Amino acid sequence: MATEIIKEPQSGLMANIHRYWHILLKWKWTAGAFFFLVLFGAILFSLLVPPVFTSSGSIWIEDDPKILPFEEVQTYGAESNLQSHAQLLRSRTLAGDVIDKLKLYESPGFARELKEGKNASAPTDPIFRELLIQKFIENVKVTSVGGTRLLNVQFSNRDPKLASDALNALFEGYIDLIVRKRYSASEKASEFLNTQMEELRTDIEAKEKELNQYGSEKDILPPTVTETPTISRIAELNKALTDATINRVNKFNYYNQLNSAPLGEIPNAPEGSLIQRLREQYILLTRQYATRSATVRPEYPEMQRLKSELDSATEGLKSETRNLVRSAYNEYQAALSTEQSLQRLLNDVKNAAYKANSNSVIYNSLRIELENTKALLESLTKRQSETDISSQLKGLEALNVWIIDKADFPLEPAFPNKRMNVLIGFLLGLAGGIGLALGLEYLNHAVKTSKDVSTAIGVPTLGSVPAFEADSRPRGPKAEFVKMLSIIREGEKRKETSFPGRVRGGSVRISRPRGAGGNLSRSEIGENKIELIAAREPQSIQAESYRSIRTTLLVSSPPGRLKTILFTSPLAREGKSSTISNMGITMAEAGKRVVIVDSDLRKPKQDRIFGINSSGGPGLSRYLSSDIEVADVVKPTEMTNLHLIPSGPLPVNPIELLTSERMDTLVAYLKRSYDFILFDTPPLLAVSDALAMGLMADAIILITRAGQTPIPAIKQAKQKLDSHKLKCLGVILNGVDLVEQDGYYARQYYHYSRPE
Repeated sequence: MATEIIKEPQSGLMANIHRYWHILLKWKWTAGAFFFLVLFGAILFSLLVPPVFTSSGSIWIEDDPKILPFEEVQTYGAESNLQSHAQLLRSRTLAGDVIDKLKLYESPGFARELKEGKNASAPTDPIFRELLIQKFIENVKVTSVGGTRLLNVQFSNRDPKLASDALNALFEGYIDLIVRKRYSASEKASEFLNTQMEELRTDIEAKEKELNQYGSEKDILPPTVTETPTISRIAELNKALTDATINRVNKFNYYNQLNSAPLGEIPNAPEGSLIQRLREQYILLTRQYATRSATVRPEYPEMQRLKSELDSATEGLKSETRNLVRSAYNEYQAALSTEQSLQRLLNDVKNAAYKANSNSVIYNSLRIELENTKALLESLTKRQSETDISSQLKGLEALNVWIIDKADFPLEPAFPNKRMNVLIGFLLGLAGGIGLALGLEYLNHAVKTSKDVSTAIGVPTLGSVPAFEADSRPRGPKAEFVKMLSIIREGEKRKETSFPGRVRGGSVRISRPRGAGGNLSRSEIGENKIELIAAREPQSIQAESYRSIRTTLLVSSPPGRLKTILFTSPLAREGKSSTISNMGITMAEAGKRVVIVDSDLRKPKQDRIFGINSSGGPGLSRYLSSDIEVADVVKPTEMTNLHLIPSGPLPVNPIELLTSERMDTLVAYLKRSYDFILFDTPPLLAVSDALAMGLMADAIILITRAGQTPIPAIKQAKQKLDSHKLKCLGVILNGVDLVEQDGYYARQYYHYSRPE
């Protein structure tokens, strides 16, 4: 029991594999054509597409260095973020700088396509320049090496030298851009401090002149005891005023830095602060959006959600930045107000000393004010020196950026990759060919097996006639050529075929029909292989199938109940005439008297099949339209017990003749004289002859061809029979594929039953 359980799945698996393999063989010409077309396309693409060379280089991004003992005017926190630098390398500003530096607008290897319809001598044309920038950015590719601070940068172009020069220029422009960005705030601060110091120097000169002039005019003496507190008061106010002035200058400088800083780059932002957290969130969302936008369209819900989060983070960062700028401005205004208050208080004390006409007090207040001004100038001078040193560092380039590898000179094109393209073409062609074969088989709605017949119309299959082994395979040029040669060779070897049978005087000789010149015509090559095969090749599996159908008909009804059988088909070229001729032979071999009536008065074939020349002679149409006797139209064949009534001349009114009283008389006579009467009628869906003759027959049999007759056609034919209350006895299926119908073992029987 266990053994059976194991064998069944294996048997089913092997059957499925064998079935799919047969499908591939069936559609091998179509699949092969698709395969070679794709492969040829890949090879042609690799050979014809212009080669593109890619120059590569790498840079190392380190955290900002701290080489000064004092704090930078502006710091950038986590500025070394690799994604930010990657976006900077592909920025429009940097692309424009490189284009101008190398004059790429004049390079035929870069701007050849863009110059069409443009003025090549006008690089300032905004449309032309924008196209240049877009093309340059498209050719730049930046990737990060996981787990390191290394960025690999590539530039692609058809000219290898241009690709190398452009990438080196991109590195140089990138470093210059970093330098300008890093020290722009320091330069602004230095300019501001220089302006303040010039004003202080002018003020000091004026105060020194005033002090010297006042001292010489008043002949100043040391202050008295009563004047000392006033002098001390003036000194304190001067000291406080100096501190307030320095504070006001620092506040104003910080406000300017905040107001001009890029989004998120807040000077001296403390770690863990709200602005720092918002900046980190903004950078993270920007990186995610840039990464996914390379593979996902912006209108997708995921990108819409990410865009909404990025907009929210951007708005939050802008809002917090505005709050910091507003707070810095308020602090500057408060420092300015404090400075102005101290200045007014100092002026009041000095005015009081003037009113008291205290020369010493006035002189000392002027001296203290001069000293405080000099102290302020000294403080600003020191700050300005530090800023100048920071600004001068741009001569040392960007100390946190190293060019590890300059742009190489590409020796081999990076695109197209011929080996990869051929491999991809091979795989796509193979997969596509297999998929196309399976898809065509799935879309083929023609009947293939007896199961399809029973499923479609619920009528049993009386039998199946296997296709020839060569015919069951796909028909390609080579297969058709070989088949034609074999048939012609056989025809030349024997002009006519003999087969055993009960005949008058010995063996039967059936003449094979010929085309012009005595050779088989092209259309006759395929048709005559199955016609009369029951007599020509009695040991073939096709002949055995017809005998099996004969046995089914003989045992399916009591003797004498089934005499007149009408054969028809849904469409033309279903093998109806061949089936009738072979069925007549097999019934005659069983000792039954059989007559075949070629009642297809539109395209008759039986006279040609049996080699009887009836054109212009007596036949069915002549009998139905004149007063000749039945014996005049019944023709004997070379097979014992088998007779034929040919169609005769083609009439203009076939259906009226087939439904006449003469036809009823003929059927009654044949029933008395023969055991079986086989009617060959036109296709059911083409004309209504078979429907009109249906009441004369004891049984109606549909003939279909596997792989050719559409299932909807079978259904429509069955509906027509049902609407006329005509019962279909069954279906005979021609041209059946043995693998699809009965599997591997039927094919074994085919080989076994063939004569050696």
